[in-house]
Amino acid sequence: MNKLNNILVTTTNNLEGLKIRQYLKPLSAHVVAGTNFFSDFFASLSDVFGGRSGTYQRQLSSIYTEAIDIIKQSAVEIGANAIIGLKVDLDEISGKGKSMFMITATGTAVIVENFDTFTKSQSTEKLSIISSEKMEEYRRRKKIIRLAKEKKLVKNDGCFVEEMDKIWEFITSNSVYEITNEILDISLSSATYPKLLSYLSSLNHDFISNLLFDYLMNDKIGFKKILFDLMRDLRIFNPEKMIYYLQSDNEIYKHRALQLVDNDKQFYQKEDIEILSNLIKVIQSSFTEIVTYSTKKGLLSKEKEIWICRCGNKNDIDLDYCTNFECNKDKFGFLITEINPTKAIKKLEENIEIIKTNLI
Repeated sequence: MNKLNNILVTTTNNLEGLKIRQYLKPLSAHVVAGTNFFSDFFASLSDVFGGRSGTYQRQLSSIYTEAIDIIKQSAVEIGANAIIGLKVDLDEISGKGKSMFMITATGTAVIVENFDTFTKSQSTEKLSIISSEKMEEYRRRKKIIRLAKEKKLVKNDGCFVEEMDKIWEFITSNSVYEITNEILDISLSSATYPKLLSYLSSLNHDFISNLLFDYLMNDKIGFKKILFDLMRDLRIFNPEKMIYYLQSDNEIYKHRALQLVDNDKQFYQKEDIEILSNLIKVIQSSFTEIVTYSTKKGLLSKEKEIWICRCGNKNDIDLDYCTNFECNKDKFGFLITEINPTKAIKKLEENIEIIKTNLI
């Protein structure tokens, strides 16, 4: 799955050395930002050097980056790995002592062949120069990594350091992957969920997928609903990892892995039919009913079929869940609020049918 940092963006209409396999559709993004009279006033008096305003430059740079990120996100959502013909237009609307800036980014989303091989070769190339801005970025990155490794991003009282908002912004915009485990350790709370989700979204999808799967199965962490929420919102659907844990002898691993079957990928292809079909077979072979069947006398002395839950409660044969309020589990040991094998297989079969109907 492609993430923002993996989307190639170019202003040209072709990609030298790469073949465009499919043109998807034109994309556009609009960002509007305003500055009030006072920021304009101080920019005009105290922030002008050499005829240029640093305040305006930072404002424009910020909304420019935001527009690019929005159009890249749109590309990710339709399965593209590149945007060609990028064009960015800037308009300024002024009136009543206020200014509004609007940036519009447009381009065409495409799918490029051998993209992974190309990006790997690009990432290994050494820089020929480093700007002063980049040097400052590298220094700050190194400092944040050191603080995280030394567990100094959090005070003794459990609160984040005062500059944590700026740190969140930096590690997200610069995809600081080296401290992902440390960030997860201190951020698994609803209070930081949006920032944590944004940060993880900036990182390589395969890296995050494998990391969160193993993090979810860490016995020392225990059950954390936020991990399931993160994996759902990040569209993490990793069949290889799911099969690995579904075939485990550890019932907790199998149980947690099955819950992720309900996650959606960001996009589906014809090749997913075989993958999903194989996943169904693994689920069918990995789970068996953990109840016993028996009979009991009913009205008019007629025998009635029942199933006996692992908690010992006896239930009518037509009931899907145990009637013991403290148990309330099905024949496989799953709660009604959870994804059980039957629900998982139904979801996968539905996905296969949709793919066949629309892609074949």
